[in-house]
Amino acid sequence: MILVTGATGLVGAHLCMALAEKEEKIVALYRTQKKRECVEHLFLTNQKKALLKNIEWRKGDITHLPELTAAFAGIDNVYHCAAYVSFAHSKNDVVLTTNIQGTENIVNLCIEKKIKQLSYVSSIAALGQDPSVDEITEETQWLNEKERTAYAYSKHEAELHVWRAAQEGVPVIIVNPGVILGTGMPHTPLDQMVEQLRKGRKFYPQGSTGYVCVEDVVRALFQLEKDKKFNQRYILVSENWTYKAMMTQLSSHLNLVPPRRSISKTVLYALMGIEVFFSLFRTHKRFLSKASISMLGDYRKINGSKITTQTSFAYTPVQLYLDQWASSLK
Repeated sequence: MILVTGATGLVGAHLCMALAEKEEKIVALYRTQKKRECVEHLFLTNQKKALLKNIEWRKGDITHLPELTAAFAGIDNVYHCAAYVSFAHSKNDVVLTTNIQGTENIVNLCIEKKIKQLSYVSSIAALGQDPSVDEITEETQWLNEKERTAYAYSKHEAELHVWRAAQEGVPVIIVNPGVILGTGMPHTPLDQMVEQLRKGRKFYPQGSTGYVCVEDVVRALFQLEKDKKFNQRYILVSENWTYKAMMTQLSSHLNLVPPRRSISKTVLYALMGIEVFFSLFRTHKRFLSKASISMLGDYRKINGSKITTQTSFAYTPVQLYLDQWASSLK
């Protein structure tokens, strides 16, 4: 059987649906009934209700070892998609605990149970950021002296645990998706961007980031498994877009006025200072940091071509995905 952690997240839910289509026997890890029902609704809206029979739901938290150990009963392969994503300072502890300790627990059990394959969904946040190179690849060096968000650090440390599994004889695959565009589950990155635009957002950051659609992430995992590309990492980025270009495109599809003004890193640093001041009185939660300002304000070219040169995998163009998404709203 196949264990999917984070089965109620965007990637995990779509992965479960794709595995069910292949008639695989799936153990889906979930924490709350409400989130489980969201996955079941995804199957229903895609006319896949009958495939729910292929899923065995096991309640558990990856940071709670007894629950996780029970979830591993009868498991051969593991897709580790669970993660806690937040850039708020108040959430740093839970981000670090969930993503590092949770992954350590997963890895230890994979080694103990002699799991046949561990596939880990990491993030581009875990990639190196060497200012001396023009683009970020799988080989870009992680510089410890460069300030990172707690989320980035947690995913980097989680990857180190996964590499330990490889050293202990567990075949592993690591993928580093960019911002994942997808629908069907609540609170997706696409939903969050749309919500901000509908609220009349007037500014856009000056930087850029990489994007990939959720269906491509799932297909990439299957392709890498099929081609036995074990003990390697693969960036999953279809294209790099500036924040301005993405917000403009989404606004056009939603018939909204796009943000017209850029917000510079200088302004963001000033806002960070204001956040720090008010956080001293516990009247405001901090979100901005030097690391997050760099993430928003820097133009970064992230190269996701390794998988396309080593396998037959091909990305869905971001523009095509957005056009199809917009058509589905009508």
